[in-house]
Amino acid sequence: MKRMLTSVLAAALLVGLLAWSPAAQALTVGEVVKDLACPCVCPLVLEDCNMSCGLEWKEEVGQLVAKGMTKQEIMDYFIATYGEEARLTIQQKIEGKVYQYTRSFGTTEWAFLWIGVGFWTLILFAGCFFGVRRLFFRAESA
Repeated sequence: MKRMLTSVLAAALLVGLLAWSPAAQALTVGEVVKDLACPCVCPLVLEDCNMSCGLEWKEEVGQLVAKGMTKQEIMDYFIATYGEEARLTIQQKIEGKVYQYTRSFGTTEWAFLWIGVGFWTLILFAGCFFGVRRLFFRAESA
């Protein structure tokens, strides 16, 4: 029994070390470019852009990843080099950087969607309620 417990603990330790190893946690180009905006005027985020400008930026990100830079260091480099437009923000999404083929809405986008749906549903019901109420009160007073 003791030997089996020792084997299980050794296996768990080995799996933990393999999962923690730097090779298992290597940064990929995809992880970095999902938070960058495409430099051209196309409505794509950098993650989805396959135009020459987007491919050049992805190649540059790949070179920086190969140098061993972290995601934050790469993001800081792009923002320092290309300006604040390199960062993918909610404002840029509103202005047109909205197409994201490779991922779905984030939490903020879903929250805005349901807040908007709830607001317009409330407006619809309030309009119907007060409209019908006004119609019936006019009919009763006449």
